[in-house]
Amino acid sequence: MKVEELPSGSYRVRKQINGKMIRVTFDHYPTETEVLLAIGAHLDDTIAPKEVLIFSNAAKQYIEMRRNVMSPKTVKEYKGIPDRLSRPFAEKNIFDITLNDVQAEVNRIAEKRSPKTVKNYSSFICSVIKAFRHDFGGQVTLPQPIKVEPYIPTDDEVIRFLQYIKEERPKYYVLMVLSAYSLRRSEIMAITADDLEGNILHVTKAKVEDDNHNWVIKTPKTTNSCRDIEIPQDVADLIRENHYAFNYHPGDISKVINTACKRLNIKRFTLHKLRHYFATRLMANNVDVMTIASLGGWSSPAMIYNRYGHAIEEKKRSALDYMDNIIKGDLSDN
Repeated sequence: MKVEELPSGSYRVRKQINGKMIRVTFDHYPTETEVLLAIGAHLDDTIAPKEVLIFSNAAKQYIEMRRNVMSPKTVKEYKGIPDRLSRPFAEKNIFDITLNDVQAEVNRIAEKRSPKTVKNYSSFICSVIKAFRHDFGGQVTLPQPIKVEPYIPTDDEVIRFLQYIKEERPKYYVLMVLSAYSLRRSEIMAITADDLEGNILHVTKAKVEDDNHNWVIKTPKTTNSCRDIEIPQDVADLIRENHYAFNYHPGDISKVINTACKRLNIKRFTLHKLRHYFATRLMANNVDVMTIASLGGWSSPAMIYNRYGHAIEEKKRSALDYMDNIIKGDLSDN
């Protein structure tokens, strides 16, 4: 290590470390030990301390950075994920997390969660890390998705179900009929009388609960979700009479459906299965997927094939005429 004597009588040592030139001076000729200690002290003063950002805090920052471009429902779902991760992972410094750490956490989640949920968690975790670390990369191995054939109620079951709701739980009737006409729950909850033109329903918005448990109006799920649907006249009249389609807490919907299914001795299904019913019945009647996607607000025909390709092979009349006969015509005859 070279020691230089300066014109002033001082002594200087220069050493380059990690591309940075370190200079230390002495008023006497230094020993090697003195030089090493001086350089070490200089490094302690100039090198920034290691960054520390635990994953749970990084997740909060990530959500806030993207809050305005995510749906309220997505924000609410994302905010709950860190609390469901293992504590060691959630409290780990994001700059120390490796791909193996993420894989281990994903493996743990997969023990109790569905493949779809595991995929969502993995995507969120990796997105949070990449938002703060451009060096993070690699592929997480996910469990194989499980294809489950959903139960779709039959024509007879839907007719009996809607008849029961109309007579026993009338305030839920419009909700159930509109679900069978492909509308999502969030879309139905946003509908008012102003959205009607005759019996044409203009679907242009959705009502969802945000992360603060407030109900807010937002744009529909996809750009294709904005659509016009011709609905039965009696349903349109009820919407005008009440000024809305459904204005009650959605938490009771499942209870109402479960009670109805039990009373009617039919297999239990969810509200969303009425939307499935719409797609499968139209497919069964040879309605082209472009028309089904347009009527139901699906993002693409591929979604129809992927989710509802199991429709039974029956031949009947065209889409909305068929639905009118089942929901409007047959109910009025009973």
